[in-house]
Amino acid sequence: MTNYRESQVDAALDDYFAKRQAARAERVRAFLDSLNPRERALMQDAAVMGYVRGSMHPRGEEIPLNADILADVVNACFAQPDLYPAVATIERCPGFPENCPNLRAVPADPPRHGGGVRCGCADDEESER
Repeated sequence: MTNYRESQVDAALDDYFAKRQAARAERVRAFLDSLNPRERALMQDAAVMGYVRGSMHPRGEEIPLNADILADVVNACFAQPDLYPAVATIERCPGFPENCPNLRAVPADPPRHGGGVRCGCADDEESER
């Protein structure tokens, strides 16, 4: 004999989970839409580098404290300014991107990033020759 109550509970749970997933996705979208372009770029650079650094963390090793993680992520972003321009240019040009006099194009490199611009204020003069 089939228990019809079980299928009704499953359907109700499926519906509930679908609604909660949609609500979470809407909350994320609303948050990201509320950011100005600079805030969004900072969030993206830090989140992507945090994900990359996290995926490189050895399994079973102790996870560092938040301050150490933050320093590691910022240092890694500074080391690759072409991939993480929003973080890497923060101390170099406080007017990026609107007031930066040295914007540099960053070609797209799918799937790593979609390209854009970066600050060139701290570029090494020798690399320009």
